[in-house]
Amino acid sequence: MKLLVCIIPPKKIDQVKKVLWESGIRGVTFSEGSGYGYQKVQVESVKGADYKVQYQPRIRLEIALPDGEVEPVVELLLETVRTGRIGDGKFFIIPLEDVVRVRTGERGENAL
Repeated sequence: MKLLVCIIPPKKIDQVKKVLWESGIRGVTFSEGSGYGYQKVQVESVKGADYKVQYQPRIRLEIALPDGEVEPVVELLLETVRTGRIGDGKFFIIPLEDVVRVRTGERGENAL
């Protein structure tokens, strides 16, 4: 099993939710955050005034998956999120030792 952690721009969240739902992926956690990567500080103009934006808003998405589903989901998300510009985000694929469904006590892939 793997834990797929995706850091993506907020403007992509609706598209991501739609493609995950349509592909049968359930059990997704979304949380809001902010950070920076290569872009560091950006200057944005609002009503003629320049503002330095040090941290960009981001969405963190987490999905626990059986090993065989990881690559298809990664490819699906890449197609949905990628624009080819700085700020597209990052995906982290982390080994997942165990999962426990609290309600039933099931463990491993049965708990996914």
